[in-house]
Amino acid sequence: MSDPSAAFFVAGAIPLILIGLTYEMGARRRATVERPVSTLRRAMFVTGVVAFLLSIEWPFADWAHELFSVHQIGILIARIVSPILIVASRPAGLLIAGLPRPVRRRVLKPGLSHPVVRRTWSIIAIPAVALSLYVATLYFWEIPALQADAISEPAAGLAMHFSLLLIGLLFWSRVFERRPAPHAPAHGWRLMMILIAVLSQVLLGAYLTVKSEIFYPAYAPGQHLAAVRAIIDEQTGGFLIWVPSSFLSLVALIVAIDRWGRHETKMDIKRRRWSPSNSAILLYPETAAALRAMVKTKNRRLAIGMIAFVALVFCAAFGSAVTSHDVSRAENLREYQLSKG
Repeated sequence: MSDPSAAFFVAGAIPLILIGLTYEMGARRRATVERPVSTLRRAMFVTGVVAFLLSIEWPFADWAHELFSVHQIGILIARIVSPILIVASRPAGLLIAGLPRPVRRRVLKPGLSHPVVRRTWSIIAIPAVALSLYVATLYFWEIPALQADAISEPAAGLAMHFSLLLIGLLFWSRVFERRPAPHAPAHGWRLMMILIAVLSQVLLGAYLTVKSEIFYPAYAPGQHLAAVRAIIDEQTGGFLIWVPSSFLSLVALIVAIDRWGRHETKMDIKRRRWSPSNSAILLYPETAAALRAMVKTKNRRLAIGMIAFVALVFCAAFGSAVTSHDVSRAENLREYQLSKG
């Protein structure tokens, strides 16, 4: 990951630059047909791509090669920050529009319509599958042996970051899909996806934060040069997985809830406007008491779900702390007995 050579730059940076140029070309073509792209959309896309590019190139790559905690910042950018910004910019249509017409006609269209591609997408687009891939890639790349490969082999480092980015794009595109169900996940499913992802980050981050053993010895030379204790470096990395990653995900949860509310409001307005019968007005209460009665069950379910999530997070963090304390106590007792012997 940290090789600043020309080959590494070509393999990591050139594709991202080409994608950025394609996006900009698509935005310019949209503008010529009176469909201009807002500055905010362009800024979000560019920021997401640039943030990911900086996280895999020099000098950040060298710092990540030396410290586990810095490496976790790059992982956070690859799987949360960049995917959310890119997905929010709605790049699919612009990237397609930015491609040359022969490429769209002869390569893209046949490729997307191929049965294997369509079948694969129908599987990975399932909310449970996208969520499982999102959680699994984080845990997979946090395996100590794979972390060692990622900092010693440029190809493994690129594979790690690009796989995290691609799975992050898949996950967050399902969460922030503009279409409603059944063409996209139901809003309740979207909230559950974020909550389970946060819980997985809390479990892993809390354990790495409170543990007392060294899990990632591959960072030892860099930690020595930076005058940082290995256990402190790893605990800081665990904290980054635990708190900042979960905080960003919870911000996304708030946005998802807001979108859900906007969707419900839009659907209510649409039903009122286009209903052919006056009897449809009975579906919409005219008093505050009637409105509270109508949404009481839905709000209760949402509240129970939120309370259950908070309880699970607390139990996970508390359990990790207790387990780490017991392990540390056993180790201290063993060392004490050895010293006495």
